[in-house]
Amino acid sequence: MAEKDDEPLDEEAFLEELLQRELREQGRTSPRPPWLRYPEVPRYSIHWRMGSGESYLMAWWQWAEGRSAEEKTAYFREFAPIPVEWVDWVGMQFRHDLEDEEKASFDDLTRIYADAIADLGLYDVAAWQVYMKGDGTSE
Repeated sequence: MAEKDDEPLDEEAFLEELLQRELREQGRTSPRPPWLRYPEVPRYSIHWRMGSGESYLMAWWQWAEGRSAEEKTAYFREFAPIPVEWVDWVGMQFRHDLEDEEKASFDDLTRIYADAIADLGLYDVAAWQVYMKGDGTSE
């Protein structure tokens, strides 16, 4: 019989445990958006690509997977207005059909994702436009 350490990781179970741990800690049935979980961490920080930030996003995506656009809209309305630096990330949660995503520039993708949710009233469009003119997406 194989040692427990030799067993392959059940990724789905691992992600579900991450999610359930967060929900217990937060006392919620849905996880807070990342900007409220780690409000001190800038949007484009390496924190979101490794360590606790990456783990949190994985747990959040576990929760969001399979949710309808209507459910996601209701969820994000609870936390509106979305901070301007997170608008593109929220838009990504709604837009998954970009054929030329690999060819598009970062700024183009940021605009495409923001445009995908502009009519939902989740963020201040004028403030976001000012943010983009200032190239606030780069660190």
